[in-house]
Amino acid sequence: MVYSFAVSSGFNFIFLIPIVIGLIVILLAIFTKGKNENTKGIKHTFYITIGIGAAVIVIGIVLLIALTTPYKVKMGTGYISVYAPSIAGGNINVTSSEIQSAYIGNIVNGNITLSVRTDGTSIGNLNAGRFLLSNNAKAYVVSDNNTDVIIKLKSGSYLVLGNNNTDMLASIISKLVYNIS
Repeated sequence: MVYSFAVSSGFNFIFLIPIVIGLIVILLAIFTKGKNENTKGIKHTFYITIGIGAAVIVIGIVLLIALTTPYKVKMGTGYISVYAPSIAGGNINVTSSEIQSAYIGNIVNGNITLSVRTDGTSIGNLNAGRFLLSNNAKAYVVSDNNTDVIIKLKSGSYLVLGNNNTDMLASIISKLVYNIS
């Protein structure tokens, strides 16, 4: 038996803002090109402005991909695998032999909370990617819920998983990977 779920922020038009800004900068450069040719200052203003616009567009595309690509979690007998974009935390695989303990907890205001996002996404209830926790441990988090399954690994880091049905998720993890206490 294999169980899987995906967590994503979904598409939002606000993610297009950097791309639109980059296009506006490029259009401004094109339409003001003739006005900058007779200045004694920087002669290559046109090329610099085009370069800035292109850089903003590239950053916008990277952010769009990172924020809209779903994190996919797959669980089978003895393992948990997370598939994510490399710019947003990358993939992680955990086997039952690597797990020290597991329990259900609130990652927002429980004993261990999210402290700093180092890679990934954090929008509203969506937290996905690599984080530092309030106890200074590293964690890979894939959750769109505040109540999560918190898995402490023997290495000292954590894997935090959550979806809209924490009880069912905990039951499946207990059945397939590690008994949650």
